[in-house]
Amino acid sequence: MLLSNNRERINAGLLLSLLGNLASLPFSRRYHILLGSCLAMLSLFHTWQHRHHFSGMLKKEQETMGWLTKYKNSLQTSRHSQFLQSLQVQHYLPGRIRLYSKHLLNNQSVAAELNRLLTAVPELTGFSVSTATGSILLQYTPEAVVGSSFLQELEQFALAHYRR
Repeated sequence: MLLSNNRERINAGLLLSLLGNLASLPFSRRYHILLGSCLAMLSLFHTWQHRHHFSGMLKKEQETMGWLTKYKNSLQTSRHSQFLQSLQVQHYLPGRIRLYSKHLLNNQSVAAELNRLLTAVPELTGFSVSTATGSILLQYTPEAVVGSSFLQELEQFALAHYRR
């Protein structure tokens, strides 16, 4: 953008680089490369002059954006949501739910991650994950559902997706 936001006047550095590049096109390639190198050096020098201002701006942007963390979380969330969408309720009784997932079939890494996650859930009295059949058996006491949001969500999911 040739116009700066605060003063509505033409930015001299951008204008110089645009005109210099346009003027160097009809001449030799060597002149064009030389001009580009000079402008790059000028840009680096200008950045070095204002390094404290730029570092403050970068820190502020990094705090507000956190784009790498958001990207990793979105990948993780999309993997989890893809797995959750593939779940089918094979059997449901209060206190016992058997789920099936095609992503679990012969996939030890998914099974290990599920084991790690389910071990951390204190409301479950027992569980088993089978990569041979792609099934997950979750056992819990039906009376514990009232005090546990995890078990309430699990039962709602089972009731909504059970097809028998």
